[in-house]
This record gives sequence, structure tokens and C-alpha cells, in this order.
Amino acid sequence: MSDVKPVCPKCGGEMVEGKVRYTTERAAAQPAMPTMGFSMEGLGRMVDSVTNSAFWEEKTGERTGLIFKRDETRKLKLNGHRCTLCGYVELYAEE
Repeated sequence: MSDVKPVCPKCGGEMVEGKVRYTTERAAAQPAMPTMGFSMEGLGRMVDSVTNSAFWEEKTGERTGLIFKRDETRKLKLNGHRCTLCGYVELYAEE
């Protein structure tokens, strides 16, 4: 991109660059210790947090597969800008 700072199309404020990310939590399996005669149920759930990036998926217009044909797709990264005054977010896809 160029060195020119983007300007908000809604209010004219300064835009800052960023990415779309989201956090998900997944529960880990509760381990049991039958050899010791007890389980770890009373310790509470073990949870992992995972940060993911959003992406844009579009069809390429081509079909692949020998027996079962399916539409081919490509994934693009999502980046964007957010206005520091009004909070407007503008997203765009990059290869």
C-alpha cells in the first residue's frame, strides 16, 4: 500500500490498519487415573484458547475431481482499517 494515510469515508477521521481475529475455546478431555483409584473430575474443566484469523473464500469457476465434481475455491486473507473517531470498519481481501 502507499504511504498516504487512509481517511474514513463516513466522517473524515484517521483510519488505522488491522486484521480480523477471533478467539475460540475448546475443552480438553478430562483425564482419568484408574490405576490410582480416582479421577480428576473435581479439578474443573481444562480449556485451551485458540486465536484464529478470518478469511474470504470464493469460487474460482473451475470444477475438480474425477468421479465427484466439486467447485474449486480459493481463500484470501482479510485485512482492514478502522476509524479512530466513529469506529467504521472497512475490510478488503488480499492474496
